[in-house]
Amino acid sequence: MTKSVLIGKGRRVTLDELESIASQNGAIEMQVTDDITDMSFDESFITSALSSLSLENDAKSLSIADTKACLTLLANFVAQSRLMRSSTCLNMSTAAAISYIVNNNNTLRLPSSPESFIGKLSSIVPEKIQEHLNAEQMKANLPVVLARIIPLAITSLATIQTARLTKTAVIDALASLSVERVSVDPSAYDEMLYDTNRPHRGMTSSASVLRVCTSNSKYACKQPLKAADISTDIKSAIESIPSYHGPSGDVILTSMKVLELECNCFESLDLSDKKSKPKLMELTPEVVSLTCNTVSNAVTILLQGVKSRLGIEGTVSNSADDLIGQALELSNNVSALYETLSEEAITNCNFIKAEVAVAAEEAKKKAEEKAARAASLQKQSANDGKDEFAGMTEAQKAKILKKRAEKEAKAAKKRAAKKANDGGANIFGTGTMTLMNIIGNASKDEILSTSNILKIEEAIGQLLSGGVQRKPKIAKGTRDYLPEQMMIRDQAFQIIRRVFKSHGAVEIDTPVFELKDTLTGKYGEDSKLIYDLADQGGELLALRYDLTVPFARFLALNSVGNIKRFHIGKVYRRDQPQLSKGRYREFYQCDFDIAGTYGRMVPDSECLCVASEILASLPIGDFGIKLNHRRLLDAILDLSGVPAEKFRTICSAVDKLDKEPWSEVKREMVEDKGLSPEVADKIGVFVVQKGEPWTMYKSLIENAVFGKHKGALDALEDLRILFEYLEAMGKLQYISFDLSLARGLDYYTGVIYEAVCMNGNTQVGSIGGGGRYDNLVSMFQEAGKVTPCVGVSVGIERVFTLMEERLREQQGGSIKQPNVKVLVAQAGENMMVERMKISKLLWDSNISAEFNQQENPKLKYEIANALDRNIPFMVVVGEDEAKEGKCKIKDLTARTEETVEQSGLVAALRSKGVIPVGCEFAASIGLC
Repeated sequence: MTKSVLIGKGRRVTLDELESIASQNGAIEMQVTDDITDMSFDESFITSALSSLSLENDAKSLSIADTKACLTLLANFVAQSRLMRSSTCLNMSTAAAISYIVNNNNTLRLPSSPESFIGKLSSIVPEKIQEHLNAEQMKANLPVVLARIIPLAITSLATIQTARLTKTAVIDALASLSVERVSVDPSAYDEMLYDTNRPHRGMTSSASVLRVCTSNSKYACKQPLKAADISTDIKSAIESIPSYHGPSGDVILTSMKVLELECNCFESLDLSDKKSKPKLMELTPEVVSLTCNTVSNAVTILLQGVKSRLGIEGTVSNSADDLIGQALELSNNVSALYETLSEEAITNCNFIKAEVAVAAEEAKKKAEEKAARAASLQKQSANDGKDEFAGMTEAQKAKILKKRAEKEAKAAKKRAAKKANDGGANIFGTGTMTLMNIIGNASKDEILSTSNILKIEEAIGQLLSGGVQRKPKIAKGTRDYLPEQMMIRDQAFQIIRRVFKSHGAVEIDTPVFELKDTLTGKYGEDSKLIYDLADQGGELLALRYDLTVPFARFLALNSVGNIKRFHIGKVYRRDQPQLSKGRYREFYQCDFDIAGTYGRMVPDSECLCVASEILASLPIGDFGIKLNHRRLLDAILDLSGVPAEKFRTICSAVDKLDKEPWSEVKREMVEDKGLSPEVADKIGVFVVQKGEPWTMYKSLIENAVFGKHKGALDALEDLRILFEYLEAMGKLQYISFDLSLARGLDYYTGVIYEAVCMNGNTQVGSIGGGGRYDNLVSMFQEAGKVTPCVGVSVGIERVFTLMEERLREQQGGSIKQPNVKVLVAQAGENMMVERMKISKLLWDSNISAEFNQQENPKLKYEIANALDRNIPFMVVVGEDEAKEGKCKIKDLTARTEETVEQSGLVAALRSKGVIPVGCEFAASIGLC
């Protein structure tokens, strides 16, 4: 089906459209508007001129495809150009004539020189248009336009043709056949190498295609058949395919965007002068040359890779210095890439066919040997003269014969399947045989035809999306939650929300993504962990790193005054995940913040109180909260002689003291961050100190550790007030004053704190933290305005890890919990309606219950199901009970049973301790 490409006023030509026209799969259609009344030209003249034209066929001529691409861009330029002083109708007639040449001639090759190009083109078009092309304005502009169009068209066409191989994974798919031929173990492309250690997008994608194509291959895992036939260089080139395919594909896709813009930029205006006329946008040689060189290097690497996989000697030429020469050389290299890749495919297909034939012959031979042994055994049994069915009834004999017939039918089906696979095709990967079905019988010229490329692209897409049987994969640093895990998480959320609300906090929500500049520059060295998103409609976006910066932006945009808020939502960090320690790339945070002007250290003390209450309420064992003051840290660095510009980077090193010994932290300060050993030793004297709050405070004051440093003395006064408030609220017992605590985020200005698990069984790092950040909101507000803020965040994923581990210890390795309190069952048959009525009775009273959705489940299986799921109660109804309006309650824990009226069922269950949904907390404190 021919693709119609519209050109004309205000139209932009895409590289895909350009390639479709050049490959004769597309045609130009002129855009007609109301102000255009005439686009007439002499078609017969063009046809006659083309037939009599002596076509150039030397090295300086463009290829047919390149000629079509150049003429397409020229037609679009003429159609929409305001640079030509002639009428719009004449411009459109000229563009239409050029379009007619493109659509109706598949042999024309025009010169690569702009001047010769114009001369040859003029001889093809009718007289009226020749005069237009030779007009003074055209003569001045066309050579400049063509000097831009010719190298752009050639480079663009070569780039999009290469992109057809790389962006659709065709080149990776064809390379996988070489993986099979050389017997490269698929583990060469395992997740550790290309997903974890080298997580470059292009490499990862390439490795995924190679893995899925060779999936289930018995052949690729074998050692090379003949070491002499396969050199180390060939094997190395195949094992490193993603290392050169991935980056090459990435730069080609990037270059396409640059070229597409350049192909549509012709006019420029002086925006300062409203009366200015458009000027020709001359070619910027550096842009095209740089892009051409980038694509040329990528193509060279791909071509050299294919040659290396085939064991072909020689390098690829890259020597032209002028733009058109560079473009033509690139075009030649792309043609060579297609030809060599097709040659590789033919080589691999022939090899695979031969191996399949050998395997099929071996399979056939084994089948014949097996059949011969079976016939021999049958003959021997017949010669024994014994009746194998002696003493059996006719029914027994018929049963044995039926079994044998079924077994033989199954074996015959298996043999037919093997025959359909040529008897040996299953030795290669599923993707390999899929590719063989597409290109196995194609000629060298047909292998990379447009239709085959589309078929390969579709096949790889199906393979990667689960179109074949393969184990799916979850993104790194994320997790699926099973039902029993969701129950634990829901319990944690209920506890956390309850504490937040008990302190009068209101809930807000913000988008999961923000403008990138909202987030950058707020997290210090951790800014590199922000997840960037692709450009969406001109906005650079990023996934939120935490809930604090979005809250600051929220305060700046919404006039809410003083606010005590909480927010529970997912955040994202491009970190190296450690799932065993509760470190994920996607996880929930539960934030509590107080913003506005309040009494000194009052909000700080309440945030610590909230953190203590939450962690004490959660079943995670003992915990502690390390506390410090950012201004104390600054004072330590100042007194130790650290330059101001290194404060934050040294703080990030100090913050590692809870994970690493002082010797390693000092090494990082000195060797990695350029601090002198003497200064590092001075810091060490301070940061190793920690202990009970009042003891530490008194020691620092009595020993005048900070002298008369104003910042340090103000910070110590903050801490004195804070300790008094925490003591009054009974929370000081959880606090440890730790001078090594730094908290790596740049926005903290006052008290900082971090909660850690103290039971030592499960190492999950920090389970919460926060601090004061008085200046963060002002980054989003008008100059001079300050909104003081302080907050605390609980890392629910790490808390969940602790809760799950604790529950496993209590339940002997299991975390199963009943999701309902009552299972409604039947004794007898056809009682579905009765079970539904009883279930509705319980649901109306807010009691969790369910019934088996099979029509007539057996009671013994229902009881086994309830016991396996730890459901404490069963309600059983039979025919007699239904007639009398009664039912039975089975207490599976106490092993008792009683019959009650259905009208009194709810009351009876409540008396046995069944709590309505949502009333669990009230029941725990005696209110329900």
